[in-house]
Amino acid sequence: MSPEAIIDGLFAGSVYALVALALTIVFQPTRIMNFAQGEAVILGAAAAYQIVALEKLGWVVTLGVTIVLAALMGLLMERMIMLPVRMSGSRYAWIIATLAAALIFQSLFNLAFIDVDALRPNPVIAGGFQVAGITVEWQEALTIVVALVVMAGYDLFLRRSVYGRAIRATAHSSDTSVLMGIPVQRIVVLSFVIGAVITAVAGMLAAPVIFVAPATGLMFTIKGFTAAVIGGVGSPRGALVGGMIVGVLDTVVRSLVGGSVGNFAVFAALAVILVVFPSGLFGKPMEAH
Repeated sequence: MSPEAIIDGLFAGSVYALVALALTIVFQPTRIMNFAQGEAVILGAAAAYQIVALEKLGWVVTLGVTIVLAALMGLLMERMIMLPVRMSGSRYAWIIATLAAALIFQSLFNLAFIDVDALRPNPVIAGGFQVAGITVEWQEALTIVVALVVMAGYDLFLRRSVYGRAIRATAHSSDTSVLMGIPVQRIVVLSFVIGAVITAVAGMLAAPVIFVAPATGLMFTIKGFTAAVIGGVGSPRGALVGGMIVGVLDTVVRSLVGGSVGNFAVFAALAVILVVFPSGLFGKPMEAH
């Protein structure tokens, strides 16, 4: 096992952790696991590819455009998912609604980039540096730092801001929150927008290093979902730890054995952790509806 494999795993884990955090953000006020979340990864990668690789406009423009497009995607996702869920009255409608949204966005990305195998722009910072004889790419280091900053920032947002406290109250009980005058619908919309922006930034940072194709959104959703479950659904800190576990375990096992054994190791670890910690490492028992 090479030290570089661990660094690669931490990089991949940072991406999965951001997806897991976005899933957690949406889950807290809605009790819905958004299986279309990974499509925002593709949006970020597609924006970076189009603006940096094709238009040559740079990463500052890319970041601004990505945030705007992701916010619009979040608004659209909320309507595509929550409206059918509310109208149907079924406790399982969210599964069909989120998967349908994922397939719709996937089809749009496939049509927009029909001849593109991988959305691969140039890195934000090219090259790398040495730490104790280990080569670390600047893009990987940047992604890890961004993931840590986003996690810390969102945790601070939840604890210190008015909207953060409203999100926590809504996650505890939406009915009680309505009685307290909290705009629950606005909180739900905000959760979709924040989740989409975070996930799109993850895709923008991941695209220069790992393989991101227009149709791979569901794969990122699955890895992010696995990370969220390992860490504990509803726990932002659990999303970080779960993402790192998934990324490092998958990458290290692949480097040692190869093939799809990494996925097997991740799901085996998921099974073992859930036997010992049924609610995940940092999660509290919560029931989705």
